[in-house]
Amino acid sequence: MPAIRYQPPAYAPHLRIPVFVMMNRAGSVGKTTVANTVFTEAALRGYHGLIIDADLQTDMSYWFGYDGDRVPAGVKTVHDLMLGNATLDEVTVPARTRIAPGDDDSSFAVIPGLDLVRGDVAMKQADGELTQDTLGVFWLRDVIKKQIPEGKYDFIVIDAPASYARLSESLLVASTDVITMMKPMRKELRGARALAAELDTLNVDYEDHQARVSATWYCINDAKSEHQGRFFANMQDEALEVYGDKLLPGIKNAVVVAEAFDAQEPLPIWAPKSDSMKIFRDITDRLGFPERRP
Repeated sequence: MPAIRYQPPAYAPHLRIPVFVMMNRAGSVGKTTVANTVFTEAALRGYHGLIIDADLQTDMSYWFGYDGDRVPAGVKTVHDLMLGNATLDEVTVPARTRIAPGDDDSSFAVIPGLDLVRGDVAMKQADGELTQDTLGVFWLRDVIKKQIPEGKYDFIVIDAPASYARLSESLLVASTDVITMMKPMRKELRGARALAAELDTLNVDYEDHQARVSATWYCINDAKSEHQGRFFANMQDEALEVYGDKLLPGIKNAVVVAEAFDAQEPLPIWAPKSDSMKIFRDITDRLGFPERRP
């Protein structure tokens, strides 16, 4: 299926590149895995991107060789950016992959073309902090609009928390494309529909501020083959019927993904020839980042 080419939305021309936000209403459904793998693959194909770790778990930062649970003194993070205590340049670090044991910089190699806004467990306070300013919800939209020079990146990706509150709203109003993650279960399909309804409400609430967002893509993690149970196959068939071309290739559970996270190496580097990577490469194509010809 051909990729859908990105066009800046008329209501927000400052969004000159796609800004993907990974969303779901529950944890452990593959948000971080898909974002880390697909957009590392895009970087390896020659695209330049920025990943913003706004998830309270900070797993994205860990995968790229940074500890969001124990941020060294004086190091600025996404929390400082949200509060206006640091600029985007001050909180941006290169995405990395492990090349040797240890925790110092020499244990990691930079992934060319991929930057990271380092996560911070302090973001657990974000919902309360963002309610103190009626326009605080636009913190990230303003950063993208004012602090990223045109042409610097080909994409931005936001790893969002597994909840829907003020922080999630702020990430959504800064985005162009929502990738909704789910599993092949009734509860997950209901959650995806509920999230779409919440996006409709968000658009009404912030209409005067030219904020508009929609669920652009859906992705099933832990996809099952029919021999693993007709129930799961039925759920996947139903998702395809409902979402059609918006449904990305399903991701099957594979130990190689867990191994890559444990090794702190993105899957395209850890296991580039794995069956899982074939699926992730298809997703990368679908999102608009095909292989670049020399």
